[in-house]
Amino acid sequence: MAVIVRDCPHCPAGSIAFQLVWAASFANVPNTWNCAAVCGSCGKPISFQARGASPATMHSPPTNYGGNIEGPWAVGEIWPSRPTIGAPRHTPVAVSRRFIQGENAYTRGDWNAAVAMYRSTLDIATKGMEGVPVGTFFNRLKWLHEEHRITPDMWTWATHVRLEGNDALHDPEEFTEEDAKALRLFTETFLRYVFELPGEVRDFRGEDAADAPPA
Repeated sequence: MAVIVRDCPHCPAGSIAFQLVWAASFANVPNTWNCAAVCGSCGKPISFQARGASPATMHSPPTNYGGNIEGPWAVGEIWPSRPTIGAPRHTPVAVSRRFIQGENAYTRGDWNAAVAMYRSTLDIATKGMEGVPVGTFFNRLKWLHEEHRITPDMWTWATHVRLEGNDALHDPEEFTEEDAKALRLFTETFLRYVFELPGEVRDFRGEDAADAPPA
């Protein structure tokens, strides 16, 4: 069975074997094949181009090979590619790290860990803001609303998202995909509003980020 090993762009599986199911010679280009393969976990397809890298590959498609084709064939860009995980631009490093941890957990389908990291992202983000009072995240968010630092819509939205509580390891119930999805969307929107949008405005004006007022 011919395979390549990749992180799946469709599901959380990492370093999974994709079985080659189709290969067709590329018109007028010797020893080059257009290929399709399916994920061994979710069964969804990827496509790529493989070019023979040794004389043994000259007259045989990679689907005839037994094992990982990379080595005998050079594999080009995979389509679709796995999305790059990152935080919105201008997000502080400490906040960005927590958000990315949440994104990684979300990609794996680990909803408890994702909820915990998104909550932590919001907690750290608001604690670093100038003038924010001591207290729970929800109290800090309420203060931001009263000081017009977030929009009324964001405040209303926050009251319908599971923002507060113990970390996911100690919550009395398991979180669902819907719980994680709602908190993920709110967290990303919050970061875009309080960090990315002001940062993009500074860039447009040619201002130095070091001269910007604290968040």
